[in-house]
Amino acid sequence: MHKPDDWLKELEQLVWRFSHLGFGPDLCGMNMIELAGLHSYLSRLADAAR
Repeated sequence: MHKPDDWLKELEQLVWRFSHLGFGPDLCGMNMIELAGLHSYLSRLADAAR
């Protein structure tokens, strides 16, 4: 799977959008694989909400 170059910025926007899920405080402790998984999860939530 190829991630766009700005996927971390997109992740930040998704975390803000879904802030009620409480991922914000955990971001600093996550490694890149976990962040990529969170991005995938939140992207799917965003797509389902459209």
